[in-house]
Amino acid sequence: MNVTPPLYEARSDQWIAKEIGKRLGIDVDEVFPVSEKQQFFNKLNGATIIGEDGKTTEPLITITQADIDEWQVTGEPQQGRTTLNEFLTVGKYQVKRTSGDNYGYIAYEDFIRDPQANPRPTPSGKFEIYCQTLVEKADECGWTKLPPIPEYIPSASGYEASFSDFSKKEKGDYPFQIYNPHYLRRSHSTLDNVPWLREQWPSPIYINASDAKRLGIKHGETVLITSPQGKIVRPALVTQTMKPGVVALPHGSWTNVDEKTGIDMAGADNTLTIQVPTGLGTSGWNTMLCNIEKWHGDQLVPDAAIPQRIIF
Repeated sequence: MNVTPPLYEARSDQWIAKEIGKRLGIDVDEVFPVSEKQQFFNKLNGATIIGEDGKTTEPLITITQADIDEWQVTGEPQQGRTTLNEFLTVGKYQVKRTSGDNYGYIAYEDFIRDPQANPRPTPSGKFEIYCQTLVEKADECGWTKLPPIPEYIPSASGYEASFSDFSKKEKGDYPFQIYNPHYLRRSHSTLDNVPWLREQWPSPIYINASDAKRLGIKHGETVLITSPQGKIVRPALVTQTMKPGVVALPHGSWTNVDEKTGIDMAGADNTLTIQVPTGLGTSGWNTMLCNIEKWHGDQLVPDAAIPQRIIF
């Protein structure tokens, strides 16, 4: 359901995919055999809601033959709780609750009531705090070693790893933890090339004021950020809101590597990151380690002053 009609040349993701497919010689009607309008109608037509008995379901929306004819789609009339036009106008349907309506839900109620008659699908038939099955599955797939009972495991490239000697609290070559908050200038990397947004949001690196003072870094100065994977430069934003020992680099900048130095002048966070399998085969990017220091070259040109890159 659109908040506003598509403006100017705006198109849906599916329209874009189909147009690209045509140019690649793909039979797009085979890939997308159902129109977007029909897809939307099917979702509405298939929506269900819990019945008055609290167990069974029934159609949410009443759809008439007149609705089907007006939409020019295929489907069958049905009786529901609210009409199609009413639902699209209001944008929601709220279930009315009353005392004793049987809409309540208790997770694992049968097991809690009678564990013997309703065992869980585990070797013991119970909730397992100690879970050898999980360990064996992780080991079988070659994933990170996991203990069979929950315990604290230091994060890969986390706080402990920032020390060369953790017991003596001696910091190593990469003493800062760096994380990547989402940033109002862009949506991931989308819109990073828009001049007005670049002007408003300069994409700095945030550093605690005490760390900046210790390193001789002033607000707005260019700094060099180094990780085992790469190097970037960014203007420093000195603030009291960052925890000492932690810096924040906004996510999503378009990479712009200086081929002479190998340094990413745009400050793309992926220049510094590495894929580290953690847990059950998942990869964590929530923290990594870096060093931050004064930059002794020319001060960084503001992103808004850099010519816009147009890619055809």
